[in-house]
Amino acid sequence: MRILSFIFCLLVACQALPQKTFIVEKMGTSRRYSFKEDDFCKIRITNPDTLLTGKLWFIGASSVTISGMRPYEVRLNNIAFVYKKFSFPAKFGRMIGIGAIGIFAIITFNHLINNEQVFTPDMFIISGSMLGLSAISLSLSEKRCRIGNRWKVKILDIRVR
Repeated sequence: MRILSFIFCLLVACQALPQKTFIVEKMGTSRRYSFKEDDFCKIRITNPDTLLTGKLWFIGASSVTISGMRPYEVRLNNIAFVYKKFSFPAKFGRMIGIGAIGIFAIITFNHLINNEQVFTPDMFIISGSMLGLSAISLSLSEKRCRIGNRWKVKILDIRVR
């Protein structure tokens, strides 16, 4: 019985330790993006002017560490932009782009085996519109948050989902 109560207390104590969360929030609104350790993060810092991409390796009290080629520690007051990546528009854009190339290849192959003119207007309209939709979706898959008056960065000692 003692062993079970000890294990229970140990598990409760491990869950009570706070996990720090890196928050980017827009002041005056309810929009906020949270990052925890091992999340992909893209940050532009001011001194030196550098774009860092990689996983969030460590969240400290007043700094975060990004691990790309090597770990790089960034102070919160040195952050100029934080880029939030949205996965659905990126996946949708890639799939539509692959579909556009596939339809272009299928129509080309069909015209070649039927001894027709290879490049027709319908071929460019269909695959071109799909490529345009892919480019728009890929460009909308990332939100740039400029840190300053409107957007703020914070580090919380609680886990935010």
